[in-house]
Amino acid sequence: MLKPFLRVLSPHEARAVLTGFGPLDVEETPLDEALFRVLAEPVKARHDLPSFHRSTMDGVAVRSSDTFGATETSPGLLRVVGEISMGEIHSLKLKRGEAIRIWTGGALPAGADAVVMIEQTEELDENTVEICKAVAPYENVVRKGEDFKSGETLLSGGHRLLPQDLGLLAAMGRGSVKVYRRPRVALISSGDEIVPIEQEPPPGCVRDVNRHSLSAMIREAHGTPVWMGIAPDRLNALASLLEKAMRESDVVVVSGGSSMGSRDHVIEAIQRYKDAEILVHGVSVSPGKPLILGRMGHHPVVGLPGHPVSAMVCFEQFVVPLMRRLEGEAQRRPYLHATFRAVLSRNCPSREGRTDFVRVRLQKSGDLVMAVPVPGKSGMISSMVRAHGFVRIAPDCEGLYKGDEVTVNLFAPWLEESIEEEHLSRHEAAGGSAGHLLGASEQERLSRV
Repeated sequence: MLKPFLRVLSPHEARAVLTGFGPLDVEETPLDEALFRVLAEPVKARHDLPSFHRSTMDGVAVRSSDTFGATETSPGLLRVVGEISMGEIHSLKLKRGEAIRIWTGGALPAGADAVVMIEQTEELDENTVEICKAVAPYENVVRKGEDFKSGETLLSGGHRLLPQDLGLLAAMGRGSVKVYRRPRVALISSGDEIVPIEQEPPPGCVRDVNRHSLSAMIREAHGTPVWMGIAPDRLNALASLLEKAMRESDVVVVSGGSSMGSRDHVIEAIQRYKDAEILVHGVSVSPGKPLILGRMGHHPVVGLPGHPVSAMVCFEQFVVPLMRRLEGEAQRRPYLHATFRAVLSRNCPSREGRTDFVRVRLQKSGDLVMAVPVPGKSGMISSMVRAHGFVRIAPDCEGLYKGDEVTVNLFAPWLEESIEEEHLSRHEAAGGSAGHLLGASEQERLSRV
């Protein structure tokens, strides 16, 4: 007898279920290993940054009032009283009519409030310099505390650390930071027809695509994949593997066995655990309707459809947000990669009440970039390989029309950068005309992807 779906939820309702799972444990990690980790607490400035008035140019430090009125044709004359070495705080206090040589990054002496660039000076002799351009107070200077003030919050808890953030922490002398632990995501492939990729599939069997595509998506989302193995279509075997996976990971993901068939055992295997609950069974998305979200104790368990396209779409829509929640990330963007605006090349019908994810390929047509739908059933990985991204059709929409401007969620981050750079250069050359443009070189690149 077929097992019925529970109430089918919208994607928004299904993702709301994920709020029941909180961040993982906190650990301290060395700064050089903290890239893309999520801060578990706010970081405050230990001191002003910079901690002194700092020159941004090679030149001469001056009192700005001594340069007022100076021009190339009527330069001002100042007496040079020395030079500031790098890493030195000079004890001299600059007096009226005096200047001191300084280099980029050097500390201004007391009395100085500006720097004249070396290109705007002329040395008459060792002790006299011509000033050929007036400077305003604090021109060519970063003031003490201008970057950050002591006690100011540098980075908030829940922030995912980028390279520039590590540079800021280094400037503050932080050798380590407290971050949330990265989620370990256990992967189980389910089905008698699934064989390892090293094996030649017997008739009626297929290689395990999902293990490798989903492992890559886990790494891309900054998690750690934990391969548990292939579970045959037997309830006891799957239940045993689920319990083992729960002990060795923070999230368990099963691909296959989430539908209604008599050989689909994921729900029953979850429910065998003494403190388990099925939170979601069925989401109104295409591809990927037979999605399971459950828990075993406090442990999240996700059952994905077995078809590769459905598995990847559902993983991005539901597992990636779950991973970000477990990592404590405060700003959880809806998708991993950037978006790009393009024009739809043909009509795309949709069923009202269901969110559709249409794979598209970007292609130049005249002065526009077209989003060309890529046909392919959910069991065909080719539709993902040939696509550059997907277009989301909202559940309250019966479809999109040819010529509509749509948002493409890109699979590859480099693609957005290449398109934007080309578009900006063409946009400027055309005097700011509308349209997203691709050059011949980019079109050739797209055709090879």
